[in-house]
Amino acid sequence: MRPDDPLELHKSYRRIFETPDGRRVLADLEARSFVHGSSFNHDPGRMAFNEGRRSMSLHVRHMLDPDNFNPQNGDPR
Repeated sequence: MRPDDPLELHKSYRRIFETPDGRRVLADLEARSFVHGSSFNHDPGRMAFNEGRRSMSLHVRHMLDPDNFNPQNGDPR
């Protein structure tokens, strides 16, 4: 396994987040990261911080989605 192999990394994400504890942690991350709501704030610094949190949760969701790693869809990156 190559450490930079996107398919292997996808499998690692799935092994972790498809456990009961992983699902619980993912739900907590999403609740704290504005995935299901607005990240807007009048303070630009706070809004950038909120968007950074949101971006990380969306990245985890992307890594868990098997459609993003289907060879028929092209390069998984």
